[in-house]
Amino acid sequence: MLSMMYGSKPFSKSGTITLPHKWREKFGLLPGKLAELVYQNNCLYIKQATRDSTHNKRYISEKGTVHIPKELREEMGMAYPSSYCLHVNEKDNCFMITTEKE
Repeated sequence: MLSMMYGSKPFSKSGTITLPHKWREKFGLLPGKLAELVYQNNCLYIKQATRDSTHNKRYISEKGTVHIPKELREEMGMAYPSSYCLHVNEKDNCFMITTEKE
């Protein structure tokens, strides 16, 4: 996994995650565009949606947030106020979310 840890913060009550502006633009995750959410290997990948994909899709808000569906949050064990880690994967043009296990 070639990624850089961007930061760690508590998960919100609303189930939204703010994606950093610098990489949002680079990855094509602009307001009003669809993001694809793929959960595999205990990691949630957030990337630009493809037309044929059957994965979860969510719109990017004007503030650069994306809503994580309740089913994915439960699968990952993400609950308020637990923390998550946001990684930036420039090689694959995506964000990666992992939960802190301690």
